[in-house]
Amino acid sequence: MHFSLLGICLDRKRFRRGSHNAPYELRNVFSQLETFINGVDLQTHGWFRDLGNILPKKYEEMVQEIKIKLQDGFPIILGGDHSITYPAVKAIEPKVFVTFDAHPDCENENLCFLSVSRKIAEDGFKTYIYGARCFSKAEWDFINNDDRVKIATLEDLKAINEPTYLSIDFDVLDSSIMPAVAIPEPNGLTFNQVLEGIRALAKNLMAVDFVEFLPTDNVSYTLIAGKLIYSTLAEIVKAKLSNGR
Repeated sequence: MHFSLLGICLDRKRFRRGSHNAPYELRNVFSQLETFINGVDLQTHGWFRDLGNILPKKYEEMVQEIKIKLQDGFPIILGGDHSITYPAVKAIEPKVFVTFDAHPDCENENLCFLSVSRKIAEDGFKTYIYGARCFSKAEWDFINNDDRVKIATLEDLKAINEPTYLSIDFDVLDSSIMPAVAIPEPNGLTFNQVLEGIRALAKNLMAVDFVEFLPTDNVSYTLIAGKLIYSTLAEIVKAKLSNGR
């Protein structure tokens, strides 16, 4: 199998902007990473074709551009703020949407990083949120009164058996591991706990994005982000090989 890598360089936040530079910074660090991960040699069993970047434009135009670019290979998308997930999901059309995120992103606002999961759910995609630990009252009320959205456990992820789009917001990691995000949160997941979640979904995945990384002068955080991306690729390859795909 091969992966198709696409960057979406969009950041429309007003607070702690910079994630539009993440696709460039993450690509720069890939060459420094080991490609033999968890028993998988990515250069042998799965590698990526780089499709370049999409620059900021209207979300409707982004849907069409993503459809055109991602016609072959397994999509790996680098954001950008979390709102880039909406046009990607609309373009790829999974049955299930799963987001790993410290925040549910379910505010009742126009499409933005604060409302993206709600917008996806309202458009009819079964939505699971994993790792959330910081809610507004409005988000809490919405989630608890809308059966289109579920705060998921690891067992819930394991029970999913439909084509799934996964979005990984780097702030799902504990802030002691990954502070290089717009809004870091304590009491988050460890690196291995995130991988457990990915492993639970891997056999059903049809696309993955990585969002809200905020490049800093400390390249250590970029390396950790890159390692999570490569580790995700390895889990996908293992799942597809075990299914004979």
